[in-house]
Amino acid sequence: MAAPRFRRKGTIFGVPIVVALFFLGMMMPTSVGISLGGLRLSVYRVVLLVMFVPMLVMLFSGRRGKPHLFDALALGHAGLALVALINWGGLLQGLESGGIYIVEFAGSYLLGRLYIRSYQDFRALAQAYVMIVVGMLAFTIPEALTSVHVLHDGIAGATGGAPAPFIEQRMGLERTFGPFDHPILYGVFSAAAFSLAYFVLAEKRLTNWGGMAKVIGVATATFLSASGGPYVVLMMQMFVAAWERAFGRIAGRWRMLFALFGVVYLFIDLFSNRTPFHVFVTYFTFSTVSAYNRILLFEFGTAEVARHPLLGIGLGDWVRPVWMSDSMDNFWLLIAMRYGLPAWALLVGLMLGLIWAVGRRKGLPPEWKRARHAWAFTLFGITVAAATVHLWNALFVLFLFLIGSGAWLYDAKLEPSKRIGGPAPLPGPAPRLRPPPQRLF
Repeated sequence: MAAPRFRRKGTIFGVPIVVALFFLGMMMPTSVGISLGGLRLSVYRVVLLVMFVPMLVMLFSGRRGKPHLFDALALGHAGLALVALINWGGLLQGLESGGIYIVEFAGSYLLGRLYIRSYQDFRALAQAYVMIVVGMLAFTIPEALTSVHVLHDGIAGATGGAPAPFIEQRMGLERTFGPFDHPILYGVFSAAAFSLAYFVLAEKRLTNWGGMAKVIGVATATFLSASGGPYVVLMMQMFVAAWERAFGRIAGRWRMLFALFGVVYLFIDLFSNRTPFHVFVTYFTFSTVSAYNRILLFEFGTAEVARHPLLGIGLGDWVRPVWMSDSMDNFWLLIAMRYGLPAWALLVGLMLGLIWAVGRRKGLPPEWKRARHAWAFTLFGITVAAATVHLWNALFVLFLFLIGSGAWLYDAKLEPSKRIGGPAPLPGPAPRLRPPPQRLF
């Protein structure tokens, strides 16, 4: 049964105006923005800058859920990154670079954390996000067939920006940019909507024709990017969705999955002359040259982390052969290399800890469970792909926003009448599903 529609003030298509502006900003080429000294202010950065202090006030006031452990992890990571950048470039340079990093990292997380506070909010976000991806097909399908970058070049041309750079075709198709600066950005943005379409809009029902049409639309948009990273995001989500569908009635299905991953890892490690990482990179990239480059990046990058484990190297250069590019196509490695292992651990702890805490909640109604699957599987897909691509600009803030957008599943109250498997509700205030989470502030 489809969720009822809600009309609320201060929203666009059910999504808070500030979130709608944030998404609009992510979809703008970098030519749309202003420069203040050495600082580039893109549209989404302006939105986050304007909202940053009000969101901090909102967080500590407790008006949209009291501060908890995961808020502390997000702010802690941002603080350590600031210290690392000051250590690298001095106080003034560190404050400039670290300040905008804090706004992007903590601001994006807080935007999802504070403005997506219920199932209705989450469903409205899923509906708007998926419709954006599907709606762009009207421009990106012709782009793939004609090599005319309608959205990117149209927007960039109107603002005096440069046209899309030349990138070789793959599979006989032009790699589509959409409104973004690179096909990888377009592809990951599209692929991240897959679980939202399948679990929230289609409600896991293959006979939900409207919902499944959106699922197919998201998969088509991802395919048009012709990029390995987005394909990994999509395939990982498809895999865990298929696993959940096949073993959904088995209580230990996720422990089974982790055990399977462990067995596969050990099998590759024992019977291959390459490490599991080398095998993964080789088979999840389009060319042997690209795979070899990522392997070298991992080797030289981890060596750099070993030399600077606490505060990293900031935005400084890293040791590598002179013929290697400075592009680091591994988001997780880059975080550790730039800001140190403690900052990396806080980010990993934020994401995995929040997923674990949300997964432990019991008695959720079916629509909340589907939302939980959609959110966790989306993050899983992006997390795996981030080992082979860098999440930069729009992808970075999208990732942090998506992490924050699932925090409501951790601490949102549930009406007693909707609780599954519990006793009949008693008169009085609605009880919590679990004891209140530990408060740090």
